[in-house]
Amino acid sequence: PGSTLNDVNMLLHVSADHKNATVVSIPRDMVVHIPECPGGGGGWTGPMNATLNDGGLACVVLTVEELTGMKIPYAALVTFDGVSDLSNVVGGVQVCVATEISDPYTDLYLKPGLHTLKGLDALQYLRTRHGVGDGSDLGRISNQQSFLSALVRKVKDENMLANPVMIYGIGKSVVSNMTLSKSLASADTIVSMAMAFKDIDISKITFVQYPGSTG
Repeated sequence: PGSTLNDVNMLLHVSADHKNATVVSIPRDMVVHIPECPGGGGGWTGPMNATLNDGGLACVVLTVEELTGMKIPYAALVTFDGVSDLSNVVGGVQVCVATEISDPYTDLYLKPGLHTLKGLDALQYLRTRHGVGDGSDLGRISNQQSFLSALVRKVKDENMLANPVMIYGIGKSVVSNMTLSKSLASADTIVSMAMAFKDIDISKITFVQYPGSTG
């Protein structure tokens, strides 16, 4: 209570030739060194999800840069509700549920099989952890990645990135629901990124998890 935690942390890297993309999920409970942050905060070692509350989006960026050794020119903070809204913009996202999900904490109940999720259902699917795997955040990461990969697949299969109206609809949803770094804070920049992304084959988009230990 009273804290703003970065529950989900993803680093997207697009190759210079725009032929490959990798999304790296960083577990929220992974213990990292948090560098000194602009405006205060940082300078200690703790869980990844403490960085946002400690020093804002800039602090998250600096921590991930130090952790990965990569320079991050663009950053965005999106709430779960924002991802839910994006699922509505594209008309829902179809996911395949391998085993029954029964989670009274998020009020999500899904039988094995295909489900088209949007709005509240999408939000519950992204948030559930007690209904998947061992109930930890690591299990939830697989849900988040399957949802996003399905979202990317739908956008590409339906050629949405070649539809100016749809692109600007997605861009407007993003700008309305995200806190963006100054380098990213315009629909035009996001649209330009989408155009660069549209030629990447779906087989060349990889979702991975940052290696860590539960010991």
